[in-house]
Amino acid sequence: MSHSWSQIEAVGIATSSWVRSTDMSQANYPTKQTGTEYVDGKLFDTNAIDDGKLRARIQTLTDSEETSSILFCPHMWQRYLVRFFALTATLPALLLLWAAYIQGCIIFSYWTGHESSNISLSRLQMILATLFFLVEVLWAIDQLLVAYQIKRHSLFGTWRPRLRLLGDSDLPSVDVVICICKESEAMVYGTVLAVLDLDYPLDKLRVIVTDDGGDSEVESGLAALGSKTGNVFYTSNYGKTTEKPPGVKAANLNNALQFIDTLPGGRGELIAVLDVDMIPDRRWLRATIPHFYPAGGYHEEGKETGLVCGVQTFYNIPDNDPTNQSNSLRVKCYHPILDQAGMGQCTGSGWVMRRKAMDDLPGGQLSTSCVCEDFYMQFLLSKTDHWITAAVAEYLQCGLVPDTYQAQLKQYTRWYLSNLAVQDLHQILGHSWISLLEKLFWRAPFSMIWLIMMHLKPHIATLQLILFPLLFLTKTPLIITSPDNGQQLVWLLRVHALSVLLSYLHHVHIGIMAGYRASIMDWGMTKWLSPHFTVAYMKTYFPGLFNPTRSEKSSAAAFVSTGSLKDKLFERFPARRGDLSKRLNHILLECGVWMHCVAVTAMITTACFALKNLPEASDSTEKYLNILLWIAWPSNQSFIVLVTACLTPIKYAISPPNVGENLDLLRKARRGPQAPTSFLFRPREEAKRWEERSNPVWGGGLDFVTVYTVWGIWAGLLFFWTWRL
Repeated sequence: MSHSWSQIEAVGIATSSWVRSTDMSQANYPTKQTGTEYVDGKLFDTNAIDDGKLRARIQTLTDSEETSSILFCPHMWQRYLVRFFALTATLPALLLLWAAYIQGCIIFSYWTGHESSNISLSRLQMILATLFFLVEVLWAIDQLLVAYQIKRHSLFGTWRPRLRLLGDSDLPSVDVVICICKESEAMVYGTVLAVLDLDYPLDKLRVIVTDDGGDSEVESGLAALGSKTGNVFYTSNYGKTTEKPPGVKAANLNNALQFIDTLPGGRGELIAVLDVDMIPDRRWLRATIPHFYPAGGYHEEGKETGLVCGVQTFYNIPDNDPTNQSNSLRVKCYHPILDQAGMGQCTGSGWVMRRKAMDDLPGGQLSTSCVCEDFYMQFLLSKTDHWITAAVAEYLQCGLVPDTYQAQLKQYTRWYLSNLAVQDLHQILGHSWISLLEKLFWRAPFSMIWLIMMHLKPHIATLQLILFPLLFLTKTPLIITSPDNGQQLVWLLRVHALSVLLSYLHHVHIGIMAGYRASIMDWGMTKWLSPHFTVAYMKTYFPGLFNPTRSEKSSAAAFVSTGSLKDKLFERFPARRGDLSKRLNHILLECGVWMHCVAVTAMITTACFALKNLPEASDSTEKYLNILLWIAWPSNQSFIVLVTACLTPIKYAISPPNVGENLDLLRKARRGPQAPTSFLFRPREEAKRWEERSNPVWGGGLDFVTVYTVWGIWAGLLFFWTWRL
């Protein structure tokens, strides 16, 4: 089918009239009382009528419809319990701060000389004990900040309804941009064909493939396809820009924006972006476009929705998801919560944006100053006085996660450093020291403290991996109490045990949305990723420590395209998997997991040493208290928790998870009469239902979920036991 794209068709969205059907009810839906009129037997707002003509229709779906695509909580009781996330996150942190106040007074008295004669510890022991105390305090502060910055929005927020755009006439024109760089031709063509198969009029759709690798074969293939459809275009950014990492993807997208301006008919009303490895659901545009209008849910006086983001799911999630690649906690929990505050998170693919909103960005394009240009774009829009961003809590695209440990590590460190870069750009750059101090102490103290904690958080966890062996070797107690006050020790034990129990229950609470296993695994992931984050942070912010000849900042997690992440050992494919010695050499040495091996060995060895050198006890109760005081004090930062978390990448190196071959995870889907080919490939339904095999309550074996569950229950039993002392 030839494509017609005229300036007349590009009707401005700002003047469009949009409606929703009222034949289906939706809980918590923000209704608008206006006059109504029946159109085709359904009731619509009269605002839908523009000079007597219906612009478009938006239908509200109930939770029972299209259940395979639903993401947010399907039951009202779940949505009700979600509102208390901030409460269950705050309670364990407040308890820990209360205990920290008691212990802090004792430590302060020691360092000021008031009780130095009563505490029989050396200076080295007190330094280590003080550091461990500060780690606990910083963890509690971080929990409070997360509760304030993110989880508090669930308290009074409104759930976004599920909407569908109806009809085929007078719909907005959309430019779909696909970024590629050295990916296989099959992957590129597969995604392009999937876009052409969208449930959207082809005369309102253009596909622009922007190439940062300069592949002439892909260019010729797309040119042939474009000659058949009339709406597929190729542009290359190869050699056009001097951008270095981290901004290469942003530069590639900016090239597409400039190319679109040269096409007949000019810009579309909307621009949509897909990663080349993401296959969009046929309902992608039908499900996202309605959220640009007041019927979309969140509404703030004087503001419009400028960006709508679709949720990603994947068809190659490995069995039991041992390294938590599904990212369920953020996708299923944090993103919907932030959306309730008009701050929908952009995850890099599947987002749709008004071109008018794009024009309001600095320079009318994406910033090349950080790796995650998508998150920075969303961040800038959410900080304006005119635009809000939305996240549609539905699985509308399905793609690939990195299938090697190295590629996953590259992805996660890039996200971490990008988040820091975005916050740094907003909070620090362009400010004088005086204005920074003003923000810190008066105008935006929580934001500045949040920024500081973002820089410190992974390094705190890394410090613990070093701190525990030193504590055990020096026979330093994990908690400092007054020697002549036994009841003080009991109360501190009781409060810490209750804090661990409540923290565990908070993760259970989060599991209402994210799934129990995903919630616990995310907590463990923050532990075993911390050494990798620390190394990446040091290479980025202090490059001279690693290479004295380099003085400029350079990101250790610079952008690497999907096509450049080659798998030589086929870790997750049983039929082609490399032998154990090669995997261990690659993952332990080249990927840095040797740090986890050293940490686990050091903590277990020194813990055994500390166990053999416990103080003499007069009875079993005192012996048990000594074990707690010197080795296994109830804490979310316990060495038992850290050892189990650090075993995750080690176990991965020895026994990687299994994933089916990509072609086995795809199926041929028949195409419509307008399609340029007779079929295309789409993920199999059983592959998309990865949660059934990768997010069970118990994944089997002695993994982090098992140990942390036992740890939380044990802390609860310990709390009740303290009342017998």
